[in-house]
Amino acid sequence: MARSLSNLFQNPSANIMSDIGKNAALMTDVINLSIGDPDMITPEPILNAANDALTAGKTHYTASDGDPEYLDAIINFYQKSFNLTYAKENVRATVGAGHATFLAFGAILNPDDEVIIFSPYFSPYEVQIEAHHAKVVVVNCTAENNFQPTKEDIAAAITDKTKAILVDTPNNPTGAVYDQETLQALADLAKEHDIYLLADEVYWPFVYGDNDFIPLESLAPEHTLVAGSLSKVFAMTGFRIGYLIGPADVIAAAGLLNEGIDFSAPSVSQAAGAYGLQHIDEITPALKAQFGERLEYVTTELNKLPWLKILPVAGSIYLFADISATGMDDVAFSNYLLEKAGVLVIPGQAFGEAGKGYIRIAVTQDMATLEKAVVAFSKLSL
Repeated sequence: MARSLSNLFQNPSANIMSDIGKNAALMTDVINLSIGDPDMITPEPILNAANDALTAGKTHYTASDGDPEYLDAIINFYQKSFNLTYAKENVRATVGAGHATFLAFGAILNPDDEVIIFSPYFSPYEVQIEAHHAKVVVVNCTAENNFQPTKEDIAAAITDKTKAILVDTPNNPTGAVYDQETLQALADLAKEHDIYLLADEVYWPFVYGDNDFIPLESLAPEHTLVAGSLSKVFAMTGFRIGYLIGPADVIAAAGLLNEGIDFSAPSVSQAAGAYGLQHIDEITPALKAQFGERLEYVTTELNKLPWLKILPVAGSIYLFADISATGMDDVAFSNYLLEKAGVLVIPGQAFGEAGKGYIRIAVTQDMATLEKAVVAFSKLSL
């Protein structure tokens, strides 16, 4: 057989978000509101914990599933914060949430299985599902329903091949925070059809207004896998540390798969993450407040423009702005914004069909920079 790439990558679809990320790293004199990497430096106590771990010689592999202190910190955090009880066999350390979802999909998917995702969606989900030779089934969400799926639409997408539903709340890119009714519908359908729910909880602390974060695993514990990350919770994206939680058989299978990938998550990052989780009530509120102030400011100011509309802030660190009134599609508008205003955002269609006509704005720059961005938006001739 002649040498060739996997069929998946011989004619790959355009990956707008990946391309923007690569280009952003090369750009200067641009206000970059495209990437979800907080501008804040990791809080000093966490940096001190990392330094202490280095000084103590924690520079070796940990156990494959994770350092016991880190696993205990995760278990204690979920018990204290959400009254959810896990054992070590239910948890493993991962290299961020993307690694967690990859392992989860690898543990549960067979060729031709189906996974339901809600558009707009974080584009790596699609790549991971297809990499495991499963099929992506998309359910579109709309602003009219606050970018939450309806029970009727979810039920209509379920077939005898459905293996899992991926649930991302607070949502990237829309900022939606799923309400009790939506989450209960998902839990009920998972139990009725005996399918997995894979909950992406990367942005769980960043919930605003009258919204509440409700962990899906509290409603369907036997059916839910959790992909978690400390990247945004503690502004420690470069540490590359997260976790996967779920039934013991899934976690064991994920461990077997991980033996062929990277064995263990970084030891120093686990030590830093353990400290963060042990002191989360002291550290995270300040980060939440900063993001909340930024989200509210940008929403208020940009909603003054007649050609742009943003829903009230619910959660995450992103705003999803409707720019359809400009008469441009989202790619054309994003290019226009970059050329005329020097502001970099991500076109909504990078997040699926339901994202067309929107742009994602990440409030991952300081207030002074965001103020400059608002001025730049307001000077556009539209």
